[in-house]
Amino acid sequence: MPKNRRRPEQRFPPVPLADVLNRSSKHRELVSNILSDFRKLDDLSALKIDLNKVGKKKAELRAALHRAASKEKLDLATASDHGYLYVFRRKPRTPDQF
Repeated sequence: MPKNRRRPEQRFPPVPLADVLNRSSKHRELVSNILSDFRKLDDLSALKIDLNKVGKKKAELRAALHRAASKEKLDLATASDHGYLYVFRRKPRTPDQF
């Protein structure tokens, strides 16, 4: 005789898949604008982003930029100082740097 097994309760609520697929990040517009400017940037310049003006935390914006650049196969690098994030093209390594 089979035992009456109870289904375990769900720990996380289900959501419609359409809601998940239409989700965009909170940095989407800003990152898109930065990458658009980055594509026009020459090898000897950097974008200077005022973090106070854009109202984002440095670490969160940097992570979002690197994720988006990776998806688009853009080779960018970042640096920062007091209140600014700099975005520039990563210089290709020369054979003597390996």
